[in-house]
Amino acid sequence: MVNKEKTQAQVERDASQLRRLHTLMDVVFGVLLIRIFTFLPHPTKPESGVFDPLVIFTEGGENFIMFIIGFILITIYWIQSNKTSGNLVATDGKHTLLSILQLLFLLLYLYSVRLDMETQSDVLALFMQSVSLALAGFAGVAAWVYASKRADLVSEAVSPQEANELKISILAEPLAAVFTIPFAFIGPGIWNLSWLSVIVFGIFLKRRHKKKFETNSSTNN
Repeated sequence: MVNKEKTQAQVERDASQLRRLHTLMDVVFGVLLIRIFTFLPHPTKPESGVFDPLVIFTEGGENFIMFIIGFILITIYWIQSNKTSGNLVATDGKHTLLSILQLLFLLLYLYSVRLDMETQSDVLALFMQSVSLALAGFAGVAAWVYASKRADLVSEAVSPQEANELKISILAEPLAAVFTIPFAFIGPGIWNLSWLSVIVFGIFLKRRHKKKFETNSSTNN
């Protein structure tokens, strides 16, 4: 499908909108990372008068593990967002909407983390965390796939192969989030462990993409 020719004013407006979108996303991601630190147990001086520097481990080990998972995944999503948006020269209404949806799902994840702490890892809280992270990841993938198919949004320096490789590289996290959903109904311990599947998905997707690329190369030759 041939994109409609844009006027110079539209081009400049879309480029300006992309810069504003970058700023919004950086602010939200920064707030998310700072806010998740506030969920750690506050160091307080016990009645014995002896301060325990390991309070974050001794008072709620599962909450600390949940903090680690959240911090890592939010950081990964931020890095992925920088990688995808760094290959763009402009944005439009649909791409902006998908990007904002990703931020909304991440904010919902932050709420579900708080809910988890207040309800002692209730099934609903674990389920919400998995679903919100999955939706945030898929929204990011959808935003990149949409933008990469529009010549007026993506940089000319990005080849179709690079666009596809980037898409593959950001799929592991949302797939792992989907994988963790049934474990939310079993218990917080196994649910936390199920997040290790992100490593498996990452390796599988890279090998699958590499094998597919080698097959296509041999066919063309």
